[in-house]
Amino acid sequence: MVHIRKITVKGFKTFGRKTTISLEKGLTIITGPNGSGKSNIMDAIKFALGELSPRELRGAAISDVIHKSQRASAGSAYVSLQFDNRDRRIPVDSDIVTISREYSGGGEGIYRLNGRKISRKYLMDLLSSANIMATGHNIVPQHSVTRIAELSPAERMKIIADLVGIGVYDEKKKEAEVHLQKAEMNIKIASAKVAEVRQRVESLERERNDYIRHSFIKGEVSRLRALLISSEINGIEAEIQPLELELAELNRRLEGLRGRKAELASRSIVRWKLSACIVFSVHGACRGDRGSVAQVVRAHA
Repeated sequence: MVHIRKITVKGFKTFGRKTTISLEKGLTIITGPNGSGKSNIMDAIKFALGELSPRELRGAAISDVIHKSQRASAGSAYVSLQFDNRDRRIPVDSDIVTISREYSGGGEGIYRLNGRKISRKYLMDLLSSANIMATGHNIVPQHSVTRIAELSPAERMKIIADLVGIGVYDEKKKEAEVHLQKAEMNIKIASAKVAEVRQRVESLERERNDYIRHSFIKGEVSRLRALLISSEINGIEAEIQPLELELAELNRRLEGLRGRKAELASRSIVRWKLSACIVFSVHGACRGDRGSVAQVVRAHA
């Protein structure tokens, strides 16, 4: 069975100096005059177990746990509890488990497990596995015995459930139900977002399909237009070919006509000269040119 082996206190309430209290298994009784700090030992245990209520620690504020005196005041309050864990009730693979809490003002303080810094929630979950809680009935404060006798049956049942460990599971059940409600709400929110995203995806798919269709049609139009232009070019080239042949024939005939024209012009000049010589020969001129004129006439005959 898990039990406390050692309590170490420093700077906590009346314990200004470091004080270590060793406890054996079984019943241990601490005695002393009023004001000697007996109740502060119980407060120290609650403090190390994570108690946050100043009232439960018998103070007006959580900062009241820090030791104050006329001679000197501590800068922080420190309490550590060393547990015998040979039965592994605390789910830590160690025969000795030491938890500690140090508070120097502000926040909840620093929690450690075997020297390693941990969160308060992790510590509470760890200790609850062994049914160890600051608010549990494993700590019985003053005047609570009389109060227990006056409880209703339902309240006694709750105390018994806490003692046997059922209350821990009830708290976990309530916490799980809260998480479940949050999860269901998150699922609804996520489902709404998924529906919104799905609508957007469908809209984008339609836009993509329209773009693909438009690109395909545009490509087909460009291809058909290119084929049409190519066909028109081939038709024009087919029409140009006979025209080029006809043009070549016309150029050839034009050259022939130009040659014929030049020939006719030359003959006309010769005839004019011949006529002139005939006229001049009547008057005795152009005698020396008769032979050459006759040769020209024969050449162009």
